[in-house]
Amino acid sequence: MGEEEEGKAYTIIKYLEDGQELKEHSSRNYTGRALVTYANNDRYEGEFKDGLREGTGLYTYFKEEGQPNTYEGEWLQNKKHGIGKMIFVGFGEYFGRFENGKRHGEGVFKYYKSGNIYSGSWKYGEKNGHGEFIFNDTKMKIAGNWDKGKLTEGKWIFPNGTYFEGPFVNNYPKGEGVWHFVNGNYVKGDFSQKENTEAEPDAEGGEEASGPNMLINWLTNPEVADPTRVVKVEDIKVELPPEEEEEEKEDEVKEEEKKEEEKHEEEVPNEEAKNEE
Repeated sequence: MGEEEEGKAYTIIKYLEDGQELKEHSSRNYTGRALVTYANNDRYEGEFKDGLREGTGLYTYFKEEGQPNTYEGEWLQNKKHGIGKMIFVGFGEYFGRFENGKRHGEGVFKYYKSGNIYSGSWKYGEKNGHGEFIFNDTKMKIAGNWDKGKLTEGKWIFPNGTYFEGPFVNNYPKGEGVWHFVNGNYVKGDFSQKENTEAEPDAEGGEEASGPNMLINWLTNPEVADPTRVVKVEDIKVELPPEEEEEEKEDEVKEEEKKEEEKHEEEVPNEEAKNEE
């Protein structure tokens, strides 16, 4: 998905205050509400300030076939900024806070195919801080502290109230931790991980799986319980939202194109003035 079209000057259709008449207006330094169609066929309907999207508005990303992706919410200097809702058609939707064009702050991402939900903190497009990932099929949860899209320490919670608490790697338990049971008992032990090379990758939209399919081994003190218990955790699959790195790079290129175009627009009148002399 490409980011918002910013590289070309555009013509906007101005909404007059009386709402009765429409007229074309240059994009340069325009302030007000407008409907815009960009050169790449993206559309924006909302507020502008000094020629930039600022305030509230709906942005529709052009797609030749099928339903287009959309963002509706707050803007600041052409970037998604504030509270808004982004819909990735066929993949999922995000509702929450944005900063400088990326998911940042508190927000909820729902994945359409699986029904899984992440609710919590984000940092520039990635799960970061405290959050909870709910698995729709099993009703299990993993919750705790996230860093760069991965759970580093927290709880693996089962529907009956039993939970494991300890460190995580690749969104799976690893290292020393404790199982807590609903009757008040608890068992200390150690989780190790081994990649399951026989498992098929489970991807949704090509961007779901956060790491390799794993088998994890739980080892307890022989005096407390059976020495080894193998726990298969294929159901723990933390999905990832679409990447935004490339979109940011596209924005930088488009901004340079816009500067070059404005420079050219200023040079043309100067050349015409010289010719008249």
